[in-house]
Amino acid sequence: MPHINFAWWNLQNFFDTDDDPISNDFSFTPAEGWTEAVFDIKKERLAEGLNLIWPNEQIDLLTVCEIEKDTLLQSLLDEADMNHLKVVFDASGTSDLRGIDVAMAYNPDKLTVVSRTSHLVHLRYRTRDIFEVVFKINATNEEFVVIASHWPSRSRGQYHSEPLRIAVAEHIAFLVEAHTKVDSTTYETLQTNNDLAAIQAKWEGKVLVVGDFNDEPFDRSVVQHLKASRDLDKVKGATNDFDKFVPTYQYRSRETFLYNLSTTLLNKSSSGNTGTYFLSGLFDGTVFANRYQMLDQLVVSRGFLSGNGITADIDTFDIIDDRTLATSSGRPRSFQYKSKKPNYVPKGCSDHLPLKLRLNY
Repeated sequence: MPHINFAWWNLQNFFDTDDDPISNDFSFTPAEGWTEAVFDIKKERLAEGLNLIWPNEQIDLLTVCEIEKDTLLQSLLDEADMNHLKVVFDASGTSDLRGIDVAMAYNPDKLTVVSRTSHLVHLRYRTRDIFEVVFKINATNEEFVVIASHWPSRSRGQYHSEPLRIAVAEHIAFLVEAHTKVDSTTYETLQTNNDLAAIQAKWEGKVLVVGDFNDEPFDRSVVQHLKASRDLDKVKGATNDFDKFVPTYQYRSRETFLYNLSTTLLNKSSSGNTGTYFLSGLFDGTVFANRYQMLDQLVVSRGFLSGNGITADIDTFDIIDDRTLATSSGRPRSFQYKSKKPNYVPKGCSDHLPLKLRLNY
């Protein structure tokens, strides 16, 4: 069956060695030990990791975060010998205070970029970009949307910073709704023409939301504000169908629920050691009962679950915990480049583990 191999990965501070005067990237300069030699080792480790996500196959659609700029993604792809992938260059760059961004690359033999948009959420400062790209499958002309993001950190305290992540979740939910519902005027026109099929087709819009949410699948930002559910039937079941016209105000208030694939891995785990990130506590004294955290998540609209056109193969969704990237217990091997030892060689790769999913069409 023809398919698209999808991958997501937080690359953990993939910066070049230059000092960007408008970003707080001072920790990643030669004066701080982030030399060209260290950068090259980091890039080599990441390239090795990329080739472990779909062994013996190709990645067709790659999304990453904690990368400084698109040209670094191109450099990483060159290092990984992934010449079949093309970077979706974003001219707007990033407004993040640390200068980190979200980036994508795709296989032009299978996909074409229809549009790309970089969104900001204005809080106390501008958030990291929400990168929205519409792709077309070359073989079928079907379109689908990928929304990739890196939500505000928990470093200031999980609950103190929670409103920031809620704001980003609400913004993404708004973007998703634009791909799954028509505006009020269009709805009333379609209702007058008794064209329910158009409403139903829009409701089956294919939207994939992926990112480092810095919250877990059961946290408020994800469940209540992004509307990402672990209840598969709630998203694709008959109770969520559009089988008749309703008053316009009821249509406007209809919520777009998404299915959180990350919960499938949590449900399967018996050890509790399931997650893409490992953290015992925060600087503010917060201690986590569950050190293995599912911060990186992949969420899809009901259109990806219907079996019509491009479809998410839920059984292929997984965390990549190869021993190169993780310990035997599944703890990510973070990249550590500073040491007082002479002739020290940096260890690890990234403090997050990658995700993968096959999309059949």
